[in-house]
Amino acid sequence: MNSHRNRKIWAAALLGLLATAGTTACGSDHEPATQSAVSRDPVVVDTAVAEIIEVPLVSTATGSAEPWRRVSPGTKLLGRINEVFVREGDHVEKGQLLATLESRDLEAAVAQARASVTMAEASLENAEAQHQRMIDLHEQRSVTDKNLEDATAGFRVARASLEVARANLAAAEVMISYAEVHTPVSGWVISKLVESGDMSAPGAPMFVIEDLSRIKVTVTVPETEVASLEVGSSAEVFIDILGDKVAAKIDRVMPAGDRATRTFAVQLLLDNPDGAIKSGMFARVGFTHGNRSALVVPETSIVRRGQLEGILVVGSENVAHLRWVKLGRRFDTDVEVLSGLDAGDRYLISPPGTVGDGAPVTAR
Repeated sequence: MNSHRNRKIWAAALLGLLATAGTTACGSDHEPATQSAVSRDPVVVDTAVAEIIEVPLVSTATGSAEPWRRVSPGTKLLGRINEVFVREGDHVEKGQLLATLESRDLEAAVAQARASVTMAEASLENAEAQHQRMIDLHEQRSVTDKNLEDATAGFRVARASLEVARANLAAAEVMISYAEVHTPVSGWVISKLVESGDMSAPGAPMFVIEDLSRIKVTVTVPETEVASLEVGSSAEVFIDILGDKVAAKIDRVMPAGDRATRTFAVQLLLDNPDGAIKSGMFARVGFTHGNRSALVVPETSIVRRGQLEGILVVGSENVAHLRWVKLGRRFDTDVEVLSGLDAGDRYLISPPGTVGDGAPVTAR
């Protein structure tokens, strides 16, 4: 009885081991999908042959987007700020009024200067008439030479006095113009440093305004690359946060480098008419230095399993085999394969989800 029971136990254990071995044999360390998910019937797929082509030899550098121009308007006057008309974030046009200062004393000075001009003009008219009378009388020998000389000198003094009065009026008008703060450029108000009622200080900035109609990006490149970069050459700027690639021109290549790092500063300019690129955004710059050879495949051919990337390659037996690959630079809709795929290998251009490692396929 016991021997019969032992035989049943040994038989069950043997069946369990066989089942475990069968499960292990059916599994694969490189299987990208479950066995049930892989089609056992041949699937018609599009394939292509991997080939090496010429691609641009590109180097990259990183920097930040900066405004083309940044200005800090202020005033030459020491006075109380009467009113501020803008806030941070406002867009302003060139010449727009930003703030005004109390200017009653300056208005009085302008009025006084205008009155002085009026008086000087009247004095000049009188001196000119007196001078002309002396000339006429002198021709008739009715006055002496000394009388004519005095009249001539009086006319010259009156004319000079008018010029002085007009200069004083111009100076007063210039001073009162400082009571109004205007923006010298169109752009965005980045910072407002004063409020109504504050005292202005001569020469102290009151606002910070950035002109973002164009953007400059400054990056550093190693000395091995700077020799191939020229002012006016084209480059590509990638603004990651916007997902945009913008054409740019090299504006400056600094002639002096950093002796510690052997790098040189390169400045680029790019148009930004809609203001989408903001000051301070992260930017990557791509410089082209000729061409190089690379193995390139469409991005759609890449199979991803978590952090791993692979390509389904079709052999002579018309079976798809998954190869893990290492990828390099992206080129729009294509990607460079650094390892795991050789030139001449046939691969699936856009593998269906039902096709996995070991699946039979029929190539179009």
